[in-house]
Amino acid sequence: MIENLPVQKDSNGRSYFLAEDIQNAIIHASNEIEPNDGQVPSKNEHHACFHPQGIVSLPDSNESSDMILTESDHRNSLMIMNTLDLLQSQISRLERKLDSKLTDLYELEKTNSEVQDQILSKVSSMLVNTERLLTQTFELHEYTLPRLFIVLPEVAYQGINPATILSRYAHVRFRLYFLCECGDSHTRPLGPHQLNHIHIARHEGYEIRQPKEFFRKYGPHVLRLLQALKIGVRLASGFVLPVLSTMSAMDLPDKLVNDLDHKVMTCISYLTAFQTSIDDSVPELENGGTDITNGMDEEQYQLVPTDDYDNDEDMNDGLDPVSDDIFQIEGADLRRLSSFLKRKDHDRALGNLFRTVNQHGHVKWICMDHYHSTYHQRQDYDFEKEIRHYHGEFDKQLGIVRVNLTSSETIEPFLGAMSRASAFNELDLYMHHYAYHDLKLLGESLSRSNVSKLTLTCHDYRELASMGKRKLYAILKIMAAGKVRYFHFKNIKDLIPARGVDIPQELSTVRSLELTGISLKDGYETFETLLSACTHLAVLRMTDMSLKANHLTSVFNGLAKAHALTTLAFVNCEIEKAGAYKIPALVESLELLRDLDLGHTFLGDSVCREIIMAAGNKLERLSMPNTGFGNESAMALDRNVNGERLKYLDISGNVLASEARAYIIQSMSRLRHCTELMFPSIKEQADNTCATIVRGLNNEKLERLEIEHNDAGDETARAVARMLSDSAHSWTVLNTIKLELPKITLPGAQALGDALHGDCSVAKVSFNDSEVFRHDPSDLSSLRRLFTDICSRLTILELRNTSMSDKVASVLCEALQASDPVCRLVYLDIAENKLTPQGGEMVLKSLHHNRTLETLRIESGSFYKRGSMSSAARRLLEMNRTLRRLTISHVSLEELTLGLLHNEAKLKAIEVQHGDGQVNDIIDLLKPDRNLLRLVIKRTQICHDDRSLEHLAYMLKHNTTLLDLEWECPEGFDVENNVEQRLERNRELWSRDAVGPKAQDLLLALGMAPSTVRAISQGVERSGQ
Repeated sequence: MIENLPVQKDSNGRSYFLAEDIQNAIIHASNEIEPNDGQVPSKNEHHACFHPQGIVSLPDSNESSDMILTESDHRNSLMIMNTLDLLQSQISRLERKLDSKLTDLYELEKTNSEVQDQILSKVSSMLVNTERLLTQTFELHEYTLPRLFIVLPEVAYQGINPATILSRYAHVRFRLYFLCECGDSHTRPLGPHQLNHIHIARHEGYEIRQPKEFFRKYGPHVLRLLQALKIGVRLASGFVLPVLSTMSAMDLPDKLVNDLDHKVMTCISYLTAFQTSIDDSVPELENGGTDITNGMDEEQYQLVPTDDYDNDEDMNDGLDPVSDDIFQIEGADLRRLSSFLKRKDHDRALGNLFRTVNQHGHVKWICMDHYHSTYHQRQDYDFEKEIRHYHGEFDKQLGIVRVNLTSSETIEPFLGAMSRASAFNELDLYMHHYAYHDLKLLGESLSRSNVSKLTLTCHDYRELASMGKRKLYAILKIMAAGKVRYFHFKNIKDLIPARGVDIPQELSTVRSLELTGISLKDGYETFETLLSACTHLAVLRMTDMSLKANHLTSVFNGLAKAHALTTLAFVNCEIEKAGAYKIPALVESLELLRDLDLGHTFLGDSVCREIIMAAGNKLERLSMPNTGFGNESAMALDRNVNGERLKYLDISGNVLASEARAYIIQSMSRLRHCTELMFPSIKEQADNTCATIVRGLNNEKLERLEIEHNDAGDETARAVARMLSDSAHSWTVLNTIKLELPKITLPGAQALGDALHGDCSVAKVSFNDSEVFRHDPSDLSSLRRLFTDICSRLTILELRNTSMSDKVASVLCEALQASDPVCRLVYLDIAENKLTPQGGEMVLKSLHHNRTLETLRIESGSFYKRGSMSSAARRLLEMNRTLRRLTISHVSLEELTLGLLHNEAKLKAIEVQHGDGQVNDIIDLLKPDRNLLRLVIKRTQICHDDRSLEHLAYMLKHNTTLLDLEWECPEGFDVENNVEQRLERNRELWSRDAVGPKAQDLLLALGMAPSTVRAISQGVERSGQ
């Protein structure tokens, strides 16, 4: 191949070729070369490798010359080209590095700029925070009381000279009301109108001492605020004082609702006249008595709109701001304010207000509603989700959280959420599987929370028995931290070891210690050391414990330094007789003891007598039900207790002979300050004795009255009726009344019914086993009035075995239906009467749409025929939505089951007597989704052979809710043990999960055998109380 290359000449006339021309020629030649013989190996065009025999190039004219390239020249050219490529790649690499460096420099410059901006921002923020901190520090010290308040008269004054009102009418009273300083910058809107501006706090106000001196000091300030409320003002800080006429849209204190406008106008007129009449030499507020309108035209402030309060922004429109200074009070003057007020709530903030700090560091006093709706909302919401996730319960009103953690894996996430929440102060925690690490984590979470009371139940400790001492060590760390002050430990196995635990010398922050189901075993000496460390202990409760003599000795020695102990309780404990005699000495040694609870702990009459003598008159609460309290104890109560301090007395469940009648009447007649009173059982002349005691309760402080397990009748009923209807006393404070009147007649019942009122939260009347309906009344109107009063005023009505006939039942049905909107009955017992199936069906029909009844007992042998109540019972279950416990007789089990399939009331307990059916008819009742706790089938043979019994056992295998089952089967079949094992498994599961609503379900299902109740009540509050 021949290529013509241009010949170049230098300044000396020498010829040469340009390397670029040679490179181009070679590239061109490599694209068109053809091999002479054989194949020529090649690669791509940039890395071609050729081996031709020769390339001929002939010279041309002077301007160009042909060059012959040999194979050697070709290799040299390739070497040159490779070198050029290498140089080019190095140049490109250097260029990329340069670009990278330039980019880095640009990023560095950008970063430096951002850092400078951040530094400037942080400096600015530090300056703002410093100013805010200085403001906060100053105002926290300066404004220790709410500074916005108004004063209003308790009555509206007319025709009285304001200048002479304080001297001539000194009996006239003024009340001070604090204002909530809410606002958009620091509180969340409340109510349907989303109101978020200054308003009067919900509080009864404070009566002002020495009003003349008060108004000399604070009159100008009060006057300015009242004028602001009269016209409506927007402050420069953004706060809004609304027009007085709009206050009716808010939750005002009850005493301010009436004549608010007139009271404010009267007070403004009075204060204006008073300011002009006082002596100028009398010291006033340091910022003087400037009127809010001084120096302002009518146009310089505008009335706040009164017809539209959808939001504060609309309310602020068109308002010219007024300086906050005219409403301020100097700190020294503010701190003297409380000396003028008659306070009843010395332990609480004035006016139920909370002191908070807004984003600018200013102290603001806001009401409880704004406080709870504003702070910690997100953390509390997350915590509520955790509670719901673990099927717990959150009582927001009381601030109590109850939750059950079934495994160690659930403990950590729950405690993490708990440590960030703040809307509760009491924790009731059950840990089924736990270890030392979990208790340690609990302590750390409690230290970051607001919990002040801890109730802890633990089941299975997942560490070696030799390491069990560590659980007490972890709990001692919680007690020593000082955050939690009230402790209740329940059913924690081997909590208190015999030795080997170093107990702190002082646990001064522990105020209350409660132990339930805790075994001391050989750890009583450790417990003594623990009690000795709690030098400021105020409450000690021991429940469901076995206490030997040496155990009580340790308690006695441990409480030697507990000079602040006010409450001592040994409830449902087993105490040795030798140890019981140590209790009187312990009671006598506790000088500040005010509450003694020995309920359901049998001590004997002589020990009870010694305890009462040791306590003397220092007790305010004495609880001794089912303790063996007898005649000697009654005599000691009469001779040693004058009744001036005692407010609570429970000696129920104890039987007194006739010798104690006079003592108990005299002692109870002296209880002038008693608020809760539970009568004992009296053997003879019970009706007259109870009536005499009731007639002696001449006070208006009684809140709870229980007369049970006595043969009381008409005389007691009439005495209670006179007490309730006595116009000289107000019985509105009575919230619990329980009466058992087995000797009552219809006239006595009518007298009681006329006097009952519907204010009691628990109102029980029992006519069980009486002859109140022995004869059908001729006048049904009085009977109708009795039942109407009972249905609208009682919550529990017992009419078992009262000879009720269909005629009487028809009047009861009319009353149930007529009083439906106001019916309060939750428990109705009309069992074992003279009702026919038609009468029973009539009663069930009247309850189809009842909205309150939860328990119904209507079993009776008078229904006589199996299955006679089937259709009525089925319709009741299909229609009623509130029934939780049903006891009925003479029904078909198949019809009962069909009714339950459509029932939405979620029955927890069913008892059937004289039923008709077999085990196949109740299969649906045993399904897990029915959630039955108790199923009792009496006088009904549902199992006839081994196959039916095996079928029953199989159904129970898949049921995890049923706790109690009773049925009848032929003799000789032995599967009862198998069935009982299934139930015991369910009871254990239920006990583990029994918190919150499930505990209420147990109470609704009461009626089961005592052994069953004990089996299920482990880890649950005593259900029998």
